Amino acid sequence: MTQAQHKIVILDNNQQRRDALKSMVAEWGHTPFIFEKESRCLDNIEPLAPDLVISCSLSVDKTSRFIHTLQLANCGVPVVIISDDQAILEFINTNGFGDVSVLKANLDPIEIQLAINQVLEKNSCRESRKYCPLIIGGSQKIVKIKKMISELDHINEAVLIQGEPGTGKELIARFVHSKSKRQDGPFVKMNVAQLSADFFENQLLLLDDPKGKDESIFASVHNGTLLLDEVGKVPINLQTILVKFFDNAGIFKTSKDIFDVRVIATSSQDLAALVETGQFRKDLFYRLNVIQIDIPPLRKRLEDIPALADFFTDKYCIESGKSHFELSEKIKKLFRYYIWPGNVQEFEELIKRIVIDGTEEKVIKNMRAHKKYSYLTDYYEDINSLAGLSDVKKHVKDLDKISLKKIGGIFLGRAEKKLVKKALESTNWNRKKASKLLDISYKSLLNKIKEYNLN
Repeated sequence: MTQAQHKIVILDNNQQRRDALKSMVAEWGHTPFIFEKESRCLDNIEPLAPDLVISCSLSVDKTSRFIHTLQLANCGVPVVIISDDQAILEFINTNGFGDVSVLKANLDPIEIQLAINQVLEKNSCRESRKYCPLIIGGSQKIVKIKKMISELDHINEAVLIQGEPGTGKELIARFVHSKSKRQDGPFVKMNVAQLSADFFENQLLLLDDPKGKDESIFASVHNGTLLLDEVGKVPINLQTILVKFFDNAGIFKTSKDIFDVRVIATSSQDLAALVETGQFRKDLFYRLNVIQIDIPPLRKRLEDIPALADFFTDKYCIESGKSHFELSEKIKKLFRYYIWPGNVQEFEELIKRIVIDGTEEKVIKNMRAHKKYSYLTDYYEDINSLAGLSDVKKHVKDLDKISLKKIGGIFLGRAEKKLVKKALESTNWNRKKASKLLDISYKSLLNKIKEYNLN
């Protein structure tokens, strides 16, 4: 039986190994396309439409960016990474990439051929996908969310996703759906806060009518996922109807369900707090809050900004048909000094503007000058001056007279006082805005003002 011929892309900056892989792939009856740089490779992925991509000798960060961008350009294309780097293996496992395999670098040609044939055979049975939801970032909280979702693949319980506007709640919901056994089923988003009581009443009538059940919203989501967007904004009177709505459809029953639907709800507000104030029904909260995922704001995951910047740069390069490029370290560093009140959504829009307009320097200038970015703090770049560390040598010499703990306290106090003062000045002494900027409570800020005699 003749083996089918496949197009295989090979990315490797080592010419000797690249040529060896090219010869092996050609010998196996496939068509190889070789690339030395990721940018050139990514620029050609879409027109080539390969059946497999082989990557070698990339660092963890570059592997992360390369795979994410491949998912954007050609969702579902299988990737084989030849590497002994344990960090790369950990990255693949954490993100749950079902289309990515890792092979050890010391495998002989026969073992590599067997592994590649298995990947190609497995992929030939899959349907092509147009969208792959991706969670970008390696911060502790984001990794925890990824691992949590990977453990939910066979669980059918409701999920409540909470986070500030712009943090990516719908993305997380789609990621949960894509990693579940329902991934091939429908995913339907319903903005319940914008729906009227008439809608729910009509749906209830359909559910009560044996002939009308197939016309209900749940029929269209059968064996899939229903996303209830911004459920915290639903008026209390509609919440009562919503509970009846779910009960009549048998959505939260453990057996004899009328419809097999997994419910995911999102909220920009803390539902538990709304329950305490009587603004959200406790019984509805308990139905939705079986599994809870809290998404951190961007200001609390600043270490993810470089990866997000690369991802959005590649995304809009693909969408606008531009060659892939990398943002300067200067602007990436600048991004980390801003609190991003609009979170990832605001950040994405800024990157989109940079890619489409090609004006990185203009954006840098605007960020420093525009009132919106007045919270941007260049003093982070000179932490020694901020903390008053010019006389640190004096204290180090006096270690026999003063403890290291006390020295640390002295410099921490100096830095904190200057930061608080700078925040107050940046907000024209608006203490509420300053407390938000510093990410502390209003009461804590008042205590700091009193402690450091800042009036």
